[in-house]
Amino acid sequence: MVLGRKYPERPLDAIRDDEVGNLLWRLLFACWSYNPEDRPSATDVSRYMNKLALGQISDYMRFTRATMIEDVVGIFTQYGLIDYTNELVHIPSTAYVEKQSAKIHRVDLLIRGNNRYAGQTRKVIVKYLVNQPSSYKELKVKPKVPVISFAVLDNQLTMISPWMEYGSITEYVDSQPKPDYHDLCIQLSSAVAYLHENKLVHGDIKGDNLLVSRNGTVKVIDFGVSIMAQLEIEFTQTSTGRGSVRYQAPEILKRKTDSTREGDVYALGMTMVEIYTHARPYGNKEIGYDEIYDIIRGILRPGPPRRLPPNSRGKRTWKIMEDCWEGDPAARLWSSEVYERLKEI
Repeated sequence: MVLGRKYPERPLDAIRDDEVGNLLWRLLFACWSYNPEDRPSATDVSRYMNKLALGQISDYMRFTRATMIEDVVGIFTQYGLIDYTNELVHIPSTAYVEKQSAKIHRVDLLIRGNNRYAGQTRKVIVKYLVNQPSSYKELKVKPKVPVISFAVLDNQLTMISPWMEYGSITEYVDSQPKPDYHDLCIQLSSAVAYLHENKLVHGDIKGDNLLVSRNGTVKVIDFGVSIMAQLEIEFTQTSTGRGSVRYQAPEILKRKTDSTREGDVYALGMTMVEIYTHARPYGNKEIGYDEIYDIIRGILRPGPPRRLPPNSRGKRTWKIMEDCWEGDPAARLWSSEVYERLKEI
């Protein structure tokens, strides 16, 4: 049962369908995570239970209903995504990049007789379907958002994006002697603003989902959350979302809302910090339950990146970042405002 990634049914008579019951049930799912690295420690569980008993913690873990791979494939095909399952020439046993949130393989993809490189991302966190085929077709021809497709490998759904020579934006800034951080932030904000103008929400903005092309152009990948869709799809069993929790807004961590434009803006600010620091928000700091609680309360936020210039431009850029992660979603900038303000500096 466990090896098959099946879990006990919830005993609603003992774990009721209310705020406390939902938090407790989600904690249990985190403890049952198939990946040992995703499970909370005994200390974390103890602290969480104590806070739960005292009513001091909010809901920040979320798990969706399971969806059969066949159903997801049918939906993706219906909305114009191409199934390249039979077109992948070879899948290396070792990932090009392997992180908690993804495994990325660089493989040959056979398209109309030509071999092309494609980045194959194996996601283990919850993703969403764009439910607007007309909007998606418009996005497919825009340079800021590369075409994505999918394949089913080892009974897992994988997303395929064009391979970019420089890899992720963090890898790019690491490889360049003098990267133009400000221009990268402008490009990122422009891409996010474009998605929002098309009534689409990304839902997982972070450095790993930003690729840089040969000419230094930032391209957003792995978008797929649509406000209009409200269709939740789970690619694997469950996840605590630790791969993206550093970028998530307090209201999302509390589960008061799903992914929103305001949540994207919060993540945009965090990703700008990542661009300047060459590292994910909060660096090597362990983000456990206590830290998440501090993020929710507005106590924990990143400090100014040391690579920000000590002049007016640096101060104004830092102010934009701070305005992106305001505790009140309504007080945050619009993505278009972030773009315009960055251009003015």
